[in-house]
Amino acid sequence: MAATPSPIAATPARLSPRAARRLTGALKLLVPLLLVGAFVRHRMRAPIPVQSHRVDRGDVIREAFGRGTIESRREVQLGFDMVGRLSDVLVDEGDRVKLGQLVAQLAPEQLAAEAKTATSGVTLARAAIARLSADEKRASADLAFAKAEEARIKSLVASGTAAGRDLDLAVQRLALAEAELARVKAAANEASRQIAVASGTAEARSVIVARATLLSPFDGVVIRRFRDPGDTVAVGTTVLRVVATDALWSRAWIDEHALPLLHEKQAVRVRLGAEGSTFTVGSVDRIGREVDRQTHELLVDVRLDGLPERIAIGQRADVWIELERKRDVVRVPWSYVHRDRGEAFCFVDRGGRIAKTRLKLGLEGTGVVEVVDGITAGDLLLGAVDAAALVEGRPWTGTGP
Repeated sequence: MAATPSPIAATPARLSPRAARRLTGALKLLVPLLLVGAFVRHRMRAPIPVQSHRVDRGDVIREAFGRGTIESRREVQLGFDMVGRLSDVLVDEGDRVKLGQLVAQLAPEQLAAEAKTATSGVTLARAAIARLSADEKRASADLAFAKAEEARIKSLVASGTAAGRDLDLAVQRLALAEAELARVKAAANEASRQIAVASGTAEARSVIVARATLLSPFDGVVIRRFRDPGDTVAVGTTVLRVVATDALWSRAWIDEHALPLLHEKQAVRVRLGAEGSTFTVGSVDRIGREVDRQTHELLVDVRLDGLPERIAIGQRADVWIELERKRDVVRVPWSYVHRDRGEAFCFVDRGGRIAKTRLKLGLEGTGVVEVVDGITAGDLLLGAVDAAALVEGRPWTGTGP
């Protein structure tokens, strides 16, 4: 006879209410943990978005930067050295002028009249010289006649034909003729001196008339016009400011650390305007010998070549002076170089995954740096806005060069 199962053995074990609550709570915690783990695992295996750059060879240039302005090597403040009233200002701001060009003048009426009077004095003195020359010829003729007459009377007195009184009269006429000739010569000499005085006066008046005119001392451009016709000017009053345009340069402030590496004729890049993209070239023309005690910068004058047609004095002209250059070296952009405790490193592609490599740097240039060891030309650099997002061993994704 088969045995009948016990009712107690067939009934499953039942959890107590407390144990059931614990199990339910554990299940509620397990589901989020599993989801977080799956998300973390996905993130660890998901490619990291990066920027990339192919390492190449080229020039690395070390430059010194300075902020400057366009200036002229020659500038003049034109004014009169006498008091007067302006009758004409013949140029305006922005006008180009030539060497010796008349640009302004004082009212010339009174000065011209004085110069004419002085010239007339020279003419009168020369006319007096001509008249005295004729008088001298006549006096010389009278003297010659008086000498001959004296000799004739002497011979007659010696022969007893003429009286002594006749001889006395002949001697007296001779003395008078000599005195007249001496007087005429003295008057001629005085007239010659008067010509010299009158000529000097005329020249002085001409100089004064010349001082009443302003001439451009060189080819250039009128930058400022300070006075207008009708204005009264005093000695030293500036009427026009003119600058030469044949030699323009940028006067730039360079940090003193570059002083040992600066020398004349160094190549320079120049950017015109505050945010402009117009570049021109130049060379170092003059290096200052005094450093500003507040900013620790010194002035460097850069001669400019190939300037555009429209340019203004005082316009901003920032400069980059080439201090050192290395040609055909391995180089990388600074944005891909990182530092850890003073050591340089970068992230590169190794079989589709991110790898970290140490770098030995050489010449530090503008925008790029020379790499002596650590990578070679052709390696693919990886970068990101946040360098901490790059993790070694992780795959990456991005658009290659």
